[in-house]
Amino acid sequence: MGPNHQGLRPTTDLVREALFNILQNLPSPSVKGGRVLDLFAGSGALGIEALSRGAYYVTFVEQDPRSLRLLKQNLLRLREEHLAVRVIPGDVFRTLPRLSKEDESFDLILIDPPYHANLWHRVVRDVDELHLLKAEGVIVLELPKRLELPANIGGLTRKDKRIYGEVSLEFWGHKTSGVERDDDCHLSG
Repeated sequence: MGPNHQGLRPTTDLVREALFNILQNLPSPSVKGGRVLDLFAGSGALGIEALSRGAYYVTFVEQDPRSLRLLKQNLLRLREEHLAVRVIPGDVFRTLPRLSKEDESFDLILIDPPYHANLWHRVVRDVDELHLLKAEGVIVLELPKRLELPANIGGLTRKDKRIYGEVSLEFWGHKTSGVERDDDCHLSG
């Protein structure tokens, strides 16, 4: 499932495990039985992990042809006919409006763009403006720990932030949602 070309930066096993343990302990479920959007999917490791943890449906969006081949190979390895997946080859910023026009909305949106592109703020803003996140949904951003985003972008707010080495995981939701940080489920990293 790992990278086979330069430029692909998959989420480490430690960070991926911590991420899904945190999601499992949130007051409103975002993975099990949920609809997941994996943006900048790369090899598909995060979306595939969501499937393995009971996600109902995962949409993968990836532009790089090499990453797309790897993603499709990884999905073929699952060999389960009942998996509900959609792979959209293309630019995230062209795909998001299309998903909105299709009245798609998601319980969990995973955002892990190439670090050098600095796209986190723009993607969160677009997700908010296009109403792609369900009312109790969660957005997870993976970004360098040194990067500071504003606490609010549009109608979305950062609910929690965890640091693992040089990586930061940020959990976002609607300002009025009940997905507040629960210190009882805080995992140290």
